[in-house]
Amino acid sequence: METGNPSMTPLLNPSVLVLAIGEAHQLLHILGPARELFRSGIKTDILVATDWHERLIASHAPELASQIVRAPLFNKHRPIYQCPPRLPNLLLSLIRISQYDAILTPERTSTVLRRILGKRCPSLVHILHGAGDRAQGYEGRIRLFDLVFVAGKKDYDAFLNYKLATAETCHVIGYCKFDVLPETPPKFFENDLPVVLYNPHFDTNLGSWIAFGPELLERFSSTPEFNFIIAPHLRLRGKGRRLFDELSRSFVRPNLRFDGGSLHSINMDYTRAADIYVGDVSSQVYEFLRTPKPCVFIDVQTTDWSNNPFYRHWTFGKVAKSPAETLECIKSAHADHSDFMPAQQAGFAAAIAPAETTPSARAAEIIHQFLTKHKRQKRK
Repeated sequence: METGNPSMTPLLNPSVLVLAIGEAHQLLHILGPARELFRSGIKTDILVATDWHERLIASHAPELASQIVRAPLFNKHRPIYQCPPRLPNLLLSLIRISQYDAILTPERTSTVLRRILGKRCPSLVHILHGAGDRAQGYEGRIRLFDLVFVAGKKDYDAFLNYKLATAETCHVIGYCKFDVLPETPPKFFENDLPVVLYNPHFDTNLGSWIAFGPELLERFSSTPEFNFIIAPHLRLRGKGRRLFDELSRSFVRPNLRFDGGSLHSINMDYTRAADIYVGDVSSQVYEFLRTPKPCVFIDVQTTDWSNNPFYRHWTFGKVAKSPAETLECIKSAHADHSDFMPAQQAGFAAAIAPAETTPSARAAEIIHQFLTKHKRQKRK
């Protein structure tokens, strides 16, 4: 594993530095393209900020283990939801970063490199880490990338409509995360009862955890005909994280599984193992709907959502406005599913496009073509 300073010798062949400096869940969205670039002979290194990133590479793309470079600020033996601040790691890595032809990243703090490095800035390539509907996904830093990869036509149309990208810079490739998943998820309960995944978002205003979490757990714990996995978004912080820790200690039941952050919570083990999805605004609903299954959504703010594109996913199931209503919707979810199947199928198709080749191979091909073109232009 390389930890020293990079060589100052100019690279003759295209080279890519993969940034894994955000939370570990983001890495799975770029790990497949990184592996394909490496297989094609492009020099591909991965700058990682935690030992959780290293574990993900070891378990999901082990051939890249030799390409790991530890960031100057590196977390070891910390919870998966903790990582060093991104900007200091970028600033402390400027010499290394400037040696590469391109930076491949699932996060957007790296766009600061454009201003800091100026003409020495490598090409910036962005793959979105998710296919959700939140407004926050459509922000101005997208314009600073040379290439942007989206999973489906939904985000492609939005990026062009908001003038965040052009038809030349934005490409629909499908969902790269699908390319690096384990074959089958583990069995999380000792029985065959239906499994409900409760996946609240970390946003304290839009998420349901703080408002409804305690009462939902009271109801879940007294509903033995279902198994429940309680796995909030990895970025749950502050009061929400403290509440999770408290409730997970208080509600020890055979039909409840709590996960505040693990490889299971980010590699789609839960979304694939679950029979029913319960959530609010997390993009994980699209991962769950790779196979159409029942969904229930929780509205804690009496939202006027019916014609709001940022709540498009709420058309995929019933929307509950209280813990009691949530449980009733869970109990009727299988019976109601046929009513929502067409919306689920259409919504998934718009968010995540099918691909003739694997999404990761397609992304790597476009990156390779882009770098080759720019290498030729530099020689002229």
